[in-house]
Amino acid sequence: MYRFSYKVNQRRLSRKLKRQSVGHIIVSDNDSSDENYVGDNGEQLELHSFEETSFLAVNIHDISFSSRINNVDDEINWESDEEYEGDQRPLYNGSSITVINAVHQITNFYLNNNLDKQKVNSLLRLIKHLLPKPNLLPSTLKRIKKFLNHVPPTSTKLLCSDCYHLCSKPETRTQTCINPKCTTSFRPRRATEIIEIVRFDVRTQIQSIMHRNATFINKPQYFPPSDICFGQQYQQMAGIKHNKITLILHSDGAPIVHSSKKSIWPCFASITEIPPPMREFQSNIITLALWLSKKKPNVNIFLDETINDLSLLIRNGTSIFIDNEEYKIQLDTQFFIADLPAKSVFCCTTYFNGYSACTFCCSRGIWSSTYNKVLYPYKNNNLTARTHDSYIKAAEEAILKSNRGKEVAVDGIKNFSSLLRIFKYPTQIIYDFMHLVCLGHIPYLINRWCSFLDKKSILDIDKKLQDLCIPHNMKVIFLESITMASHWKAKNSRLFVLHVGVPVMLNKLPNLLFSHFVIYSLAIKLLYAPDTKDDIIFAERLIDYYCRTASMVHDTSIEIFSLHAHLHLAYQVRLHG
Repeated sequence: MYRFSYKVNQRRLSRKLKRQSVGHIIVSDNDSSDENYVGDNGEQLELHSFEETSFLAVNIHDISFSSRINNVDDEINWESDEEYEGDQRPLYNGSSITVINAVHQITNFYLNNNLDKQKVNSLLRLIKHLLPKPNLLPSTLKRIKKFLNHVPPTSTKLLCSDCYHLCSKPETRTQTCINPKCTTSFRPRRATEIIEIVRFDVRTQIQSIMHRNATFINKPQYFPPSDICFGQQYQQMAGIKHNKITLILHSDGAPIVHSSKKSIWPCFASITEIPPPMREFQSNIITLALWLSKKKPNVNIFLDETINDLSLLIRNGTSIFIDNEEYKIQLDTQFFIADLPAKSVFCCTTYFNGYSACTFCCSRGIWSSTYNKVLYPYKNNNLTARTHDSYIKAAEEAILKSNRGKEVAVDGIKNFSSLLRIFKYPTQIIYDFMHLVCLGHIPYLINRWCSFLDKKSILDIDKKLQDLCIPHNMKVIFLESITMASHWKAKNSRLFVLHVGVPVMLNKLPNLLFSHFVIYSLAIKLLYAPDTKDDIIFAERLIDYYCRTASMVHDTSIEIFSLHAHLHLAYQVRLHG
């Protein structure tokens, strides 16, 4: 503990010295600058209204649209608001660069280099200090954003992690729960006892993304024949008259740092009408909301306002402007996708190691005392399809049976999820190929193979994988041994199952194991990019045979839920490509 505290104190001292050194450099410039600091006035919180036709009204008592960081640098006065827009004045007397050009160049620089607020402010002050005096360069990030008419697209709420009630933030900068019924009310809350929810402006992000990709949207020549747009689900919505925007929602959780118990759970969206791979580019991903806490998200609290916004856009539509032309947009949803743990959290269903974990059918697992886990034997499958109405009925029954906060699952359903207000269950709640196949079944299968391989065979396989000559557009390197397949990235497993696994494992595995893997590899390859409907039918038969014979080729311990979920991949491909 002493060593950790010493390190923290040293870092704080180092940061303090850096701030002092920067302060000495700019102090003379600030004294003579044409921009003056405001006295001890607090930062004025300003609420920017969304477009009335697109968003619900925002409760001023619940949400603050201003930054939470109080920085004296943000308290600097500027010219009138009229001078922000399209400022063509020279940056300083005799300058060939206008203020607006300088601001755009600096903005592009700090965005491309991913600089945080403190670094941007330091950069602006340094540039302002080096420029001739007087000059009109804004000296803080806040004023850069105001100069660009940047409306803060986020709203933040702080909740008590015990009762999910709003926390107050007094002048001491500590949060307290103001719910009198909470066991920890009116006492300062530690950072790990706070839930932070950040909600983003959906419509603004959609307009920005559509403007950047206008030349590629809905151009059939850019879409592969097996893409989402050619699935049954999307084709059923093809009769919409207005311009259609269809959202794919996805989420996952990740720890912030290894030394912290807090995790961040983002909820993202991508636009179906943008062709792949541009659809998944970082610049084309919509951030809907963020959950920051040591607790897993309560979806009905986390996404309630986001779902309200999306529901209103779906019901009423909206308009966006591209090159000064207005386009009427009709919003819809395609599907929600996540790995198995995140899927159970967001859909309020049983975990993948539970008894009724399947979201597509009514199959129920059985407990195996031999392997100490829940198994889904093929012979016990009940492939009766679940329905949206059955989900709602089970959720209502589970809520009635829940007692004093203890959740009770009814047919694998624990509660009603707000996601089901904009998605149909189970057809729009799908399995993730990357997590189910690439990060799930393939490493699990390879680990089983290793018990049949001698050291020489393993070294030979590793060398073949390292010496692969693959096309230039596939940047995949096998750094870990096949014995460490659980540490492979998804792209390694994808390349293995789709392309190189069969030739690499030839004559290395027993014939039975190898032929069984060939069946699996062929089925996944057909489902990954089917050319015709017959390919999907054939792949469905192969997957069924693979799952039916898995316990005979290996043993019954392989019949876990992730293997059972493969039975529904063909149906999923028919619906969503």
